[in-house]
Amino acid sequence: MLLSSFAVSPARGFHSTLSARITLHDEDHTCSIFVLYTLPPSVIVDRHELADHGIEFELWGESNLELPVFAISQTNTSLLLSARPVPHHLNEVLVEVPIHARYGVPLRGSRPRQLIEIPPPTCVRACPQSRTSYSLPCVPADAIHFRVSQFHAVPAAKLDVPVGSLDDLPLVEAGTVVAVLAAFLWLVYRSWMCSSKLQSRHFIDKRD
Repeated sequence: MLLSSFAVSPARGFHSTLSARITLHDEDHTCSIFVLYTLPPSVIVDRHELADHGIEFELWGESNLELPVFAISQTNTSLLLSARPVPHHLNEVLVEVPIHARYGVPLRGSRPRQLIEIPPPTCVRACPQSRTSYSLPCVPADAIHFRVSQFHAVPAAKLDVPVGSLDDLPLVEAGTVVAVLAAFLWLVYRSWMCSSKLQSRHFIDKRD
């Protein structure tokens, strides 16, 4: 078993897919194949999306999908997923994982971008033995013998995402003040108009 390629597509933007291609040997068809990812804090994996894709997995890490990267613990996320079943006539399997990027720390400059480096996963082969017991739902109960994939120099995948520009901060703050002031003045105007109409009706009712 060998990890032959690893890539992210598209390589730009907040929504992408990790693709790992694994080359199998003859003996691998009697075993279960698992892929272990170590993802940086900037990368989001949605467990509900994985379940919708029918992927068997275990996920350890930050569960809040909405927070920006600077508002969460700077620890990696671990994702273990099953690459089975593999048809016996195939000698390779393609594992695809949908991922998303968190909003990054704003930087100086015009249209700044952040390059997120995602290390290649570790491929694990779990082969059946006579003894049992395993606690991970995605690992077969009779699989207790593990072998890690052969070492192969597969480069890390790189995801290019935009971040906010600190140079735009004065304009954004000024625009926010103007918008809030305009909304306040509009509410004052509408309140005055409603009050004037109510007073006019009150005077008309009194005359009648």
